[in-house]
Amino acid sequence: MNNYKNFEVRDWIDDPGFRKWVYKGEQNSFWLSILENTPSQAENIEQARDILRMVRGELDDVSEEELASRKSKLLDYISQEAQTRSWWRGRWFQAAAVLLLTLGFAGYYWKHTSTTPYNAVLSLSGNVAITEVVNTDEKVKLVTLPDGSSVILKKEARISYPDVFSADKREVVMLGEAFFEVQKNPDKPFYIHSGEMVTKVTGTSFSIKANAAEKQVQLVVKTGVVEISVKNSGKESKTNHLTLNPNQLVTLNRESNALEKRNVAEPVLINLPIESQYFTFKKTPVKDVFRTLELAYGVHINFDKQITSECNITARLGDEPIREKLEMICDVLNARFEMKNNAISVYSDGCEK
Repeated sequence: MNNYKNFEVRDWIDDPGFRKWVYKGEQNSFWLSILENTPSQAENIEQARDILRMVRGELDDVSEEELASRKSKLLDYISQEAQTRSWWRGRWFQAAAVLLLTLGFAGYYWKHTSTTPYNAVLSLSGNVAITEVVNTDEKVKLVTLPDGSSVILKKEARISYPDVFSADKREVVMLGEAFFEVQKNPDKPFYIHSGEMVTKVTGTSFSIKANAAEKQVQLVVKTGVVEISVKNSGKESKTNHLTLNPNQLVTLNRESNALEKRNVAEPVLINLPIESQYFTFKKTPVKDVFRTLELAYGVHINFDKQITSECNITARLGDEPIREKLEMICDVLNARFEMKNNAISVYSDGCEK
């Protein structure tokens, strides 16, 4: 039996049984007893679990030589940073998450991997902090990006982005299944890096399905125009480039890097209500308007039902992010709103009959 009392973070990450427990829950009682009987290792165990969860990788599929090399590079980097910077724990793990992706741990979900997309986010950020959001719940999770764009993450989906976008472009990294409503800004394109696929938009709505364990990435456009390109070995292929219009779906084969485009009857890819919801209201009671937004975005809206009982909304909202939709609604209601995490509070003085 291993002498777990002397383990360091790198030892926990390197232990195959520990990884199977973190990823698959195997031998749960055994590892819980280890955690209980070695309290001095609690911090190391938690750090190792956090690092492994960041990538959700099937590291058993990686050769032991490659795993050892990548693990060594990662942990040596973290060790150096810990000595030279007094980062608080959350910032330390943000850096670790970006580096993990850059080193390509996540890329081993498929055969041919490009780690350049993750380098893009890392390089653009400079000294700007990187935020990573992971949805660990069954319910969807709304993320509002620094430019106001909305992202709805399904379970186990994740997105990484700089706290401040650069002056000439907006770039994010995502894995999993998500729906985007990108804030319109033709002068500042928005790029989504999802594995080998790069999506470029200036303001539109679409769904992406980029599950790490699958051999393909898919995207379907709800509104606007989307440009798709493929990166291979760190270089963008001039031939692997497509432009998509509404109700068009593209599939990227990760093994061949081939793109296939086709028309679809509805822009539904990941089975979210918002994919087929167009927010058309005609003298609709405000309580019903807010309920529609709650179901579409997975949020809770607090408002005074009695004060707003006479309030109706007539509007046709499009692919604006939720913040912009709320601004339009509150202008009609002569109200204001506050957003905090997945909760929204609306303050109104009521409406005349």
